[in-house]
Amino acid sequence: MLFIGIDLAWSTRNASGVAVIEGSKRGGVLKTAQVVYGDDEIINFVQAHAKEGPAIIAIDAPLIVPNKTGRRIAEVEVGNLFRKYNAGAHPANRERLSSWTGSIRGEEISRKLERAGFKHDPFLKQFKGPRAFLEVYPHPSMVVLFNLEKVIPYKAKPKRDYPLRWSAFEKYVGHMRGLARANPALKMQGDLLKKNVRELKGKALKNFEDVLDGVFCAYIAYYGWARPSECKVLGSMKGGYIFTPVFAHQRYDAK
Repeated sequence: MLFIGIDLAWSTRNASGVAVIEGSKRGGVLKTAQVVYGDDEIINFVQAHAKEGPAIIAIDAPLIVPNKTGRRIAEVEVGNLFRKYNAGAHPANRERLSSWTGSIRGEEISRKLERAGFKHDPFLKQFKGPRAFLEVYPHPSMVVLFNLEKVIPYKAKPKRDYPLRWSAFEKYVGHMRGLARANPALKMQGDLLKKNVRELKGKALKNFEDVLDGVFCAYIAYYGWARPSECKVLGSMKGGYIFTPVFAHQRYDAK
C-alpha cells in the first residue's frame, strides 16, 4: 500500500514537497522524497508511483473552499482544538487563495487527481486500500503524533532568525527519526535526516522544509489508514474540512 504526501505550494512558481511511503500493518518505508513545481509534475509523480494500484494521498492545501471571504468551519474547529498549542490554521477563502494564481490550486489538483482515478474521500477505513486523496494540515498532526506542548517553530516568520529555525528543524528531524518506534513505524531511508541543517539557508533550507513536510504528510495518510479511529475530519465535505490525528480527549468534541 502506498501513501503519498504533497506539501502543495500556493503558486506553481514555488516548490512543492512530495514523498512516497510504502506501508503495511507491519511498518512502512520511505521510498522517495523530492521537490517538484507545476501541477503536471505533481500528477506525473503520483502516477509514476501509484500507477493503477491503491494509494492514499495527503495534501497540505485547502481542497474545498466555497467561501469567498472569512474562514471555513474547518479552520474554526482546528483553532478550537489546537490554538493552545499555537497550531491554529490560517483562514482559507477564495479571495485570499486565488490572489496567487487566479484560481484555487488545491481545487485544480483535486480535479486532476479525480481524472487520474482517485476519489476525494477523507473518511478512511482501517487497512482498506482505496485510491483516495484528502486534505491535511501538518501542525496539529505534529502536536498529536509528536506529543508536543507547542508547535515546532521551524517556518520562516518575522523575528525567527536562522539559529532559532535551525534548532527547530533539529527538533523536527529528531521527532521524524522517532517515528521508527511509532505505531505505525516508519523507516527513513536515504540521507534526508542526516543533513546538517545549520549548513542550509535560503532556497536550500526551504527545499529541505518542503521535502520534510511532504514526508510528514505521507505519514499522516499512513497513520490515518492504520488508526482511523484516532483521527477526525474537522469541518465537512460541503464547507471544507481538515483531516488530522487528535488526542483521545478531543475525539468527541470538535466544537
